[in-house]
Amino acid sequence: MNNTDFHDRILDINRELNLRAEVSWDEEKTTKYIEKLFRDEYEVHRFNKTGLYIKIPGEIDKTVAFRSDIDALPYNFEDGLKVIHACGHDAHMTTLIGLLFKLKLTNYQPKYNLLFIFQPAEEAGSGAKYVLEHDILNDVEFMFGMHVRPKNELKGNEFSSSIQHGASATLHVDITTTEGHAGRPWESINSIDIAMTLNQKIKALNNEKDRSYSVKMTTIETLGGTHNTIPGTVNCVFDVRAQYNDKMAALQENIDNICEMIKGQYDCTIKYYYTSNTVAAEVSDEARNILTEVLREQQHDYIETIVTPGAEDFHTYSNTLPEIKTTMLGIGCNMNHGLHHPEMKYDKESIFTAINIYFDVIKKLDKKVS
Repeated sequence: MNNTDFHDRILDINRELNLRAEVSWDEEKTTKYIEKLFRDEYEVHRFNKTGLYIKIPGEIDKTVAFRSDIDALPYNFEDGLKVIHACGHDAHMTTLIGLLFKLKLTNYQPKYNLLFIFQPAEEAGSGAKYVLEHDILNDVEFMFGMHVRPKNELKGNEFSSSIQHGASATLHVDITTTEGHAGRPWESINSIDIAMTLNQKIKALNNEKDRSYSVKMTTIETLGGTHNTIPGTVNCVFDVRAQYNDKMAALQENIDNICEMIKGQYDCTIKYYYTSNTVAAEVSDEARNILTEVLREQQHDYIETIVTPGAEDFHTYSNTLPEIKTTMLGIGCNMNHGLHHPEMKYDKESIFTAINIYFDVIKKLDKKVS
C-alpha cells in the first residue's frame, strides 16, 4: 500500500464509521466494523457489551496504551432523529485505526507492548469505568487519548500536549411535602416554593469573578396533580462543574450543606444524590513532555495545555489507577461550529497528522528503553 492508497483507505474508513454512528452502549455496528478490519491482522478482544481492544506484544513487561471513544450523539432534524459524530469520535477512531495500519505497513517491532482501546459510552460518562472492569491495564505505564478541538481553542494545524478538562456531576434533588387543593393553601406545603428557595441558595455559590466552577438548575418538574393542585413532589436537576477535582469536592460539600439546611427549615423530605460524576484531568508531566517533544520535533505549532470546562471520562483511568501516566493530544482541525453542534465539521487531514504524532510517540518511548 503506497501513500496515496493509505490516504484513500483511511478516508474511506472514516466515512464508514460515520455511516455507523451509534449512541452510548449501542455501538454494535461500529464494534463489528473495527473488529472485521483487524481480525486477520491482530488478536482482537471484544468487551462484554460493545467496544474492543487490540494488544500488540513488545519486548518488555510494560505497555503503552492508546484510547479512542466510539459513541456518537442523537439529534432531531427535519427528516427525523439521526445519530451523528458531532463530538469527533470518528476522528479519534480513525486515528487509532490508521496508527495500527501504519505499524503493520512499516513492520515496526515495538519494545513496549501496545494496547489500543476502542471504548464505548464516553458520552454517558461510564465507558472508562466499564473498561476498567475488564482488568486489562495492570502493566500500562503510559496512556494517551486525543480530542479534536474547536477553533477558539486550537487553530488548524495547531496542537496541544495536554487538555485540562474539568470535573462534572449531575445533582438530583427530590422534594416531597404535603399536597393539597390550591383553594386551601394553608392545608399544604408547596414543594415548588422549597425548590425555588433551594435554587436561590445554590445559585449564590456562583462567583462571576471565578469561572472555574459553576452550578445551575437545568430541569424542574412536578409529579401528579393539576393546575389547581399545590404539588407535593418536585424533582430538580442541577449541572455541577469545576475545573479541578479539589474545587469540585468543595463545591459539592457546600451544596450538600445547603440541602441539609433546607431540609431542616421545612416540614418536607429531601433526597439528593449525584450521577454522571466525571473527574477533572490529572495530567502526567512525563507523558505531556513526551508529546511536547514530538510536536516540537515535527515542527508543529503547539500549546502545552488548553483549559476547557468540558468533561471527558478518559481521566477516570488515571484517577482510578494513579500509577498510569496519562495525557490527551489536542488536535486543531479548522472545526466549524463546535463540539456537540449538529453541523460540526472538521478538516479530515488532521487525522493523518495525529497518526504521525502518535507513531513518533511510540518510537520515542521505545528509544528510551532500548
